[in-house]
Amino acid sequence: MSATRIIIIGGGFAGVRCARTLRKRLPPDTCEIILFDRENSMVYYPLLAEVAGATIRPDSVATPLRQLLPTVRCRNEEVRRIELSASEVEYEGYDGRLRRMGFDHAVIACGSSVNLNLVPGMADHAFPLKSVGDAIALRFHVMEQLEKAEVCDDPKRRRWYLSFVIVGGGFSGVEVAGELNDLVRASLRFYSNFTAGDVTVTLVHARDQILPEVGPALRDFARTKMEKAGIRFILKARVVGATVDGVGLEDGRMVSGATIVCTMGTTAVQLVQWLDAPKEKGRLVIDPDMRLKGTPNVWAVGDCALIVNAYDGQPAPTTGQFAESQGRQIAENIIRVLDGQPTAAFSYKPLGVLCGIGERNAVAEILGVRLSGFPAWWLWRTVYLWKSPSWSRRVKLAFDWAWELLFPRDLGHARTNQTERISRAHYRPGDDIFLEGTPGSHFYVIDRGEVEILRRDEKGCPNDIVDVLGPGEFFGEMALLDDQPRRVSARARTAVDALVMGKDVFSRISGSLAPFRLLLTQALRWKHAKLSPRIHQAWQAIQLQPLSAFVDAIPAHRLSPQGTYEDAVRLFDEHALEFLCVLDQNECLQGAVTRTELFGAFEQGKGPATKVEAFMSSNAMMVTPDVSPLTAAELMHKHAVDWMPVVEDKDVRRLIGVIRSERMLRSLVVQMADR
Repeated sequence: MSATRIIIIGGGFAGVRCARTLRKRLPPDTCEIILFDRENSMVYYPLLAEVAGATIRPDSVATPLRQLLPTVRCRNEEVRRIELSASEVEYEGYDGRLRRMGFDHAVIACGSSVNLNLVPGMADHAFPLKSVGDAIALRFHVMEQLEKAEVCDDPKRRRWYLSFVIVGGGFSGVEVAGELNDLVRASLRFYSNFTAGDVTVTLVHARDQILPEVGPALRDFARTKMEKAGIRFILKARVVGATVDGVGLEDGRMVSGATIVCTMGTTAVQLVQWLDAPKEKGRLVIDPDMRLKGTPNVWAVGDCALIVNAYDGQPAPTTGQFAESQGRQIAENIIRVLDGQPTAAFSYKPLGVLCGIGERNAVAEILGVRLSGFPAWWLWRTVYLWKSPSWSRRVKLAFDWAWELLFPRDLGHARTNQTERISRAHYRPGDDIFLEGTPGSHFYVIDRGEVEILRRDEKGCPNDIVDVLGPGEFFGEMALLDDQPRRVSARARTAVDALVMGKDVFSRISGSLAPFRLLLTQALRWKHAKLSPRIHQAWQAIQLQPLSAFVDAIPAHRLSPQGTYEDAVRLFDEHALEFLCVLDQNECLQGAVTRTELFGAFEQGKGPATKVEAFMSSNAMMVTPDVSPLTAAELMHKHAVDWMPVVEDKDVRRLIGVIRSERMLRSLVVQMADR
């Protein structure tokens, strides 16, 4: 008889506790336990804030799964799908190929993933705190800000480097605010160019109180202590956007911050999203015994499942304490099923809550007893030390904490030159994207919104708008191609989302991709023309004239939609035309025919009697008399055409005449000659 195979997906608190309980109760010869996780370590999430605050080393909170579960088969591969009907999982193997594995029981303990995209710009400009890598990146970033502030000679810019914004007032937000505040303020004595008055740590929370999980007295204590330590609170304030300069609030205020940490915003992992099972708010709906609803052998636990605690009838919170208890009970329920016994509903009475708030203070509620201050902090460290998953990590953790009591926090950080990549950025209306005179470092493509291109006026203020760009357009390439400082400034006219390409990536693509290089050359030629002071003045003079000053009469030669291919070829040949307008009996524009359409129709095998409406371009660009000459010229440039119809109204499309690039160029030359 083959051994029972139990697959556990996820190596967090719940998955590890489930695997350890099963292995303790079921011998290896009767039960094969396989744990899938993309990471090869279990992360002790409650202490990530201390990693970010340089209190403990990163390896003190990450325990290798193979050492933690020596008799469990750990696979560092990603499960993509679960086939409920076939009792199989589909996973990505070591070589990138998809493979399948059958199971007798499966436990979904994959947790949730970070989703900072709930707030515009947050994913582009904020640090999450979900992994050891996040904590290390945040820690190194804070160290870098201190170093920049030390050498900065602009007081305003120096204070900005030392401004930190934490979004979210739950356990994670409060703990990371306390740790970052302690780290920065404890390090002041090693720097001479700034003082405590230059440092601002701001916690922004949408509710009227922080730490909703604890009682009012402890909340007030935590806030009072943290405010005395220098942390500023902005409560009942919803963050609606994040930029490179800070976060914007719903009431229009801007909270400045060179460092933004977001401790809120999660979403279901892709495995859960694709699973054909009932869900509520992105979480799996399960039975009281934590079995996936409608399935006999698939279980769900932790953040990915909506678990009702039978102890109080309330949804269980997504904390490590509850996850461990759920993992243990799922293992016991699986053993009951294997033994033919009835399962039990999840029921757990929480022991309490603990939260560090900085300066060796904490708040705690343990078995109904409330503690605050240093005693709570000592209890907090004792509990977390004991709850650490292995003795090796307990010893490391104890050593780190003892070291921190005797010596200052380590200010060293590895300064790595990260490979440039294509990223995203969000800007509020009025935000400067780059300023004239600064070095060119990035290339921008607009996803959403409008960007103003400005040049300094006679007084040196960048308020002379020379161009307005919209979605699909790009900017910033001139300084990169010329290897010169920016000759213009760019400012967000509306809320802007943009793709941002680093200088090295831009150089490689523009050097290797011929169509991209051609597009850049054309755009550069046009922008050089517009930004030349002499040409710009001439354009301003032309702008004062109505578009009608440049409109030619309706062409004498035109086509009817019912005309033929032979008629079109004959007119082009006899009169050396470059285009023909296609008009109906009411002189309304139906389309246009150029040499491109003629040769395209020939290549498609159109005969002499083919109707014009079958091969004409029916979506030809057109303008109305109310547009400016510059707008018309830009449209012709963008669409690479030398002429454009002018119609009374874009709905009726009654033709008035046409504008040609040559006539506009002639007028431009005349204006330049007069100057």
